[in-house]
Amino acid sequence: MSASQYLSHDTIHALATPVGGALSIIRMSGPKARAVLSRLTVGGSEKYPAREVFRTQLVRESHVSGPVDVLDDAVCVYFQAPRSHTGEDLVEFFLHGGAVVAERVLETLTEFGSRQALPGEFSFRAVRNGKMDVGQAEAVADLIAAKNAGAAALALGKMEGSQSNLIRALAEDIRKLSTMGELGIDFADQDVEELSLPVLKTRTQKILATLRNLEGSFDRGEKIQSGVRVAFIGRPNAGKSSFFNALLGEERSIVSETAGTTRDVIRETLNLRGNAGVSVTLRVEDTAGIRASTADAIEKIGIGRSVKSAKDADLVLLIVNASEASSDWTETLAVWDGVGRPESKTVAVLTMADRVSENVTLKMTEKLRGLGVKSVFAVGSPVLQGIREASLGIVEFCSRFTNREPGEVLLTRLDHLQSVRETITHLERALETEAEDLFAADLRQALIALGPVIGETLPDDILGRIFSEFCIGK
Repeated sequence: MSASQYLSHDTIHALATPVGGALSIIRMSGPKARAVLSRLTVGGSEKYPAREVFRTQLVRESHVSGPVDVLDDAVCVYFQAPRSHTGEDLVEFFLHGGAVVAERVLETLTEFGSRQALPGEFSFRAVRNGKMDVGQAEAVADLIAAKNAGAAALALGKMEGSQSNLIRALAEDIRKLSTMGELGIDFADQDVEELSLPVLKTRTQKILATLRNLEGSFDRGEKIQSGVRVAFIGRPNAGKSSFFNALLGEERSIVSETAGTTRDVIRETLNLRGNAGVSVTLRVEDTAGIRASTADAIEKIGIGRSVKSAKDADLVLLIVNASEASSDWTETLAVWDGVGRPESKTVAVLTMADRVSENVTLKMTEKLRGLGVKSVFAVGSPVLQGIREASLGIVEFCSRFTNREPGEVLLTRLDHLQSVRETITHLERALETEAEDLFAADLRQALIALGPVIGETLPDDILGRIFSEFCIGK
């Protein structure tokens, strides 16, 4: 989609709700919105004041003469520019659900001079008309895609301007320092302390510290929004797939007594809820069982991927069969060595604990604790017994990755991270120079680098690309 399509001033419309629900909402925005509403409603829109809900019949033909084709008995709201979401005249139609009603109204809107909106075109117009900035618009998409309460809270904070306000304040500080640096060149012979390079560098260091904290927030922001990576590791037939399926609540992995059934990494995303309403999103990977020797070439590839999955994971779940013999424990130790003994990020799960005595379970638990893992949970087969406790333990472990102070700004987008990093590079260069003109120039470059985060220096084609990823009704 070209930028010119988004830059048009056509009147646009789109269905803002999924098809088939009890209610359908259609949005229309643009210069002809009021005229189209007047033509579509019985009695015309002139009798309906702005920003007030009214009930009316929607009709295809004028009711003054000729038959009236009633489309629906609907509720509408008219928002007069500039006091609307898009900054233009905007109408929202609340229709009865079902595909037929919405389809007929959409067709009629097209007949009356409106066109189908492009993905994200409503949000694009809101940005174009100063109703929100790019960061806030992107937060709308983040809120829709939120997989957990933490991600939703993070997106809502950005919609309210938390990130934009912080970045704008930093940009303004950089702009002032750059201006003062340029003034320092002009007044170099007057020895003005406030304009001296050491003073300006001290103030620059404070900005740099804030940006470095922001850069470091990306890892947590990504884990809140996209999920914590979790790898299931263990020898064949340890019960990995059974526990994997139990967490998912469905038969996603094949469970079999035949060793080597799981050949590849199976990925799923799920939410686990802990105490006090805390929840985390997990990007779970069920991996092939690891054993020291196998003649199967495909299984060898799967084992290699299992090892890589463990090394890349934020949390490793070491799955061990409670009833395994001493020879099997030797293989478990080989698995542990094979993945590099990641004690600090490993939680052990002892499966099939209901098939052995409590004494055996305690002994196996002590063995696992001896490996240095963070905690051990015993579950029964078919992994119903103890699953709640194990889930709570996983949530508690993962909370270290997803904790966020109220109001804390966390980066979640890679392009924002890249802009912040580029800004840091220019500021670091400014701190190294001893020339006032180079200091001011580096600060100007830092300001340019920070611009895309708040949409100040984004060309139209990049704006079009950003909004093309949105929903149609947004």
